[in-house]
Formats: sequence, structure tokens, C-alpha cells
Amino acid sequence: MEQTNRPDIPPVVEARERMADSLLATRIRHARYLGAAREVALPDGSWDLLFVRKSGGPWTVIQTGQIAAPVEVHSDAGDEMLTIALRPEVYMPRLPGRLTLNQGVLRPVEGDRRFWIEGERFEIPDFENAEQLVAALTRKGLLERDPVVALALRGARQRLDERSVQRHFADVTGLGLKAFQQIERAHEAAGLLRAGQTPSQVAAALGFTDQAHLTHSLKRILGQTPGRMAKAAG
Repeated sequence: MEQTNRPDIPPVVEARERMADSLLATRIRHARYLGAAREVALPDGSWDLLFVRKSGGPWTVIQTGQIAAPVEVHSDAGDEMLTIALRPEVYMPRLPGRLTLNQGVLRPVEGDRRFWIEGERFEIPDFENAEQLVAALTRKGLLERDPVVALALRGARQRLDERSVQRHFADVTGLGLKAFQQIERAHEAAGLLRAGQTPSQVAAALGFTDQAHLTHSLKRILGQTPGRMAKAAG
């Protein structure tokens, strides 16, 4: 999930983010909060492993599922959060996406820096070495990459018929392929609006039925209207 600050609230967070050095993850983000904050987690096709520490207290480990609409995330001064965003074709075989859609699953924590997944113990990572956790989960068979989902996301032909692909995709990710395509198109539309194109131009370029269809899609998926996006870029 992509996280963004609420535009109407002054920033009170020190955040750093980088692309992940892993074929299974997309990006790593670390945030430290200087005051109370409300951020918005946006659907972006990824699901996350979250490591949250409230005001220097013990860590909480959360495995999130896919989301299809914006979700507000509330933090307080002194909180810390590390996010590992996993690719949509990556899943946990014992807890596939259909069981985690719009949910968060708490994982047991032991001591200060250890947690458990499916009877296996791991070290809580930091911003620099987060990929080591991804690799360890993969070695233990707790993370896998699904080839059917990967091919479907690329629009490639498969041996399975379309109905089987759709069913398999929803089981692994929790969302249908059409929903993923709508999320991708919404982000592409937002990029064009922020680059200066008008809503009517974007609607025509990306195959929306009309400008009202574009507005409805962006409001539902990204929580903002085209006009607000264009004004924020402006």
C-alpha cells in the first residue's frame, strides 16, 4: 500500500523510502513521527509487512492484505513504523490473499527484536537490511511467487482458461484482476493530472467512459477528485 500525507495537515513525520533490492518486494519505508499524524494508505497492488513501535514501546508486527480503497493511518508523537511492501504476485501459501483482504493479521512478538510466523522465528529488520527478512521467509517456504498472477499482471497468454485465471488470481491476491487494472489506471490518471493534463484529456487517453467516470474512479480508489489532484500539483 502506498502511504501519503493528508494534504490539509502539516507534515510531522521524518520518513525515508527506497526501492527494494528484491524480486519479491517493491519498496521499503521507515517513518518516525514527531507529532500526531494522519496518513492515507492507498491501494497500489502491494501488500505489506508492518513493524510498528508506539512511543518507544514494544514492537507490533502486522501482515496486511490488499486494500481497494483509501485507509487512514493514525500515529502519535514518538511512534515508529517500518514497511516492507510485497509484490502482488507474492503470497504466503498458508495465508493467501483471499483470507487477508482489507485486514491486518497480528504476528506474535518475542522480546525486543524477534517475531514468529507459522512456527518460525525471525529478527525484526531495519531500514537497511529489510530484504534479508524477505529472503529468510522465502527460504522457509513462507513466501512464494505465483506465476499465474505474474503472467496475468503482464497480460501474457496462459495455459489456463480466463475463468480459471480469474479465480486463481482472486484466491492468491484477494482482489480480482479487473480491480488491479482499475487501481493501475487510477494511478496512471493521477500522474497525468499532476503533469498538467486536464480531466477530459486524461479520461479520453485512458479509456474512461467520460469525465464523470474518471472522477468516480479516482475518488473511490485514491480518495481525491481530478480537480483536487490538479490543484495540488499546481
